[in-house]
Amino acid sequence: MRRAIVVRDALGPLNPLIPVFTGAGFNKPVEVESPEALVALVSEVGADLVVLSLATTSNHVLDELQGMLRDRANLAAIGTAPTPDSELILAGFRRGLSEFLVVPAGPNELAGALARLESKWARAPKGGHVTAVYSPAGGAGVTTVAVNMAHALARRKPAGRVAVADLVVGLGDVTTHLNLAPTYDLGELVRKLDRADGESLHSITESVADGMDALAGTSDLELGEEVTAEAVQRILALMRASYSYTVLDVEHTVSPRTIAALDAADRIVMVFQVTVAGLRKVKRALTLFEQLEFPAEKVLLVANRVGAGDVMSWPDVAKALGRSVDFRLPNAFQGVADAQTRGIPIAANDNAPGMKALIDAYNLLAIRIMGQRGTVPSSIEEPESSRTGTTAGFGRLLGKLRK
Repeated sequence: MRRAIVVRDALGPLNPLIPVFTGAGFNKPVEVESPEALVALVSEVGADLVVLSLATTSNHVLDELQGMLRDRANLAAIGTAPTPDSELILAGFRRGLSEFLVVPAGPNELAGALARLESKWARAPKGGHVTAVYSPAGGAGVTTVAVNMAHALARRKPAGRVAVADLVVGLGDVTTHLNLAPTYDLGELVRKLDRADGESLHSITESVADGMDALAGTSDLELGEEVTAEAVQRILALMRASYSYTVLDVEHTVSPRTIAALDAADRIVMVFQVTVAGLRKVKRALTLFEQLEFPAEKVLLVANRVGAGDVMSWPDVAKALGRSVDFRLPNAFQGVADAQTRGIPIAANDNAPGMKALIDAYNLLAIRIMGQRGTVPSSIEEPESSRTGTTAGFGRLLGKLRK
């Protein structure tokens, strides 16, 4: 049974909600008088879940709780307040809280929050979630989005580590964005793929910050022929088994390995800029995804570098694409350029002009990704048989394109 500690009045009257906790697999929650007592009790006896009011908890206690959430992978926190104050909610999420509820919390709202937390706890042991960041056009900011989305995921402290993997052969920029000079890269992994396991994968990746690792892309153009669709699928199966979340920086050219990465991913984040040419390419990519029978909900449309000078309205953009844009990343060019020059994630450059809004946007994108359950490919359990099936499945995808 799981253990929950609740600050008095953080949810409103607790007694009517006790059946919700016990029905979700918790012991009867322990009620404490203050946030300070909550932090002390977690330190003493541990917990799976803490619930406290964001409106009445001091920054000092929230700082202590943030450290606990960082150090205890299976600890989650629910913040509450009398009203859904957006600044308060985002401040809580930035400190690592997983859920927000308005007080007094109803049984249905609490049950939904506990169900989402249970889904989060269940994901890590069953295999990680893979997100492919892709654009049908170069220069849209795919690497920037991939690196900073992975960092936003890592800062939310999921039950396990997060990786960003550079699948761009020859011209990858993940190492530049993170100021890395790796000893090994994707090429080394491909060369030893037949005997690769979680230990060898971790020996090749570079630890960055906040629980994030990076798999560098290979600069060896001649290795491109060896980075086949099957190799990509096997690499992703290995990363699923090793990481809670993997974010892929995918080439914009439509190649077998690109399609393999997009097909294997749980989510596709399609990045674009709001220009006529950019929208045309996005529309073509959406048509391609329909031919490949990718579910529409698998694809998130993310407009990058959004600014007041954009010439098209959002209703016009939605009309041109046949669907609405899911996320808009505001333009903070100077701050992003400075972070890239220094080789740091944008969240480490939060004092630059316009960066707060951009960091908040990445945080919300990470929350959306974390709400999507991962799957475990059969290749983790049955490597040989799944390779045959996966290759056949990839042939099916290419066959659809030839029609």
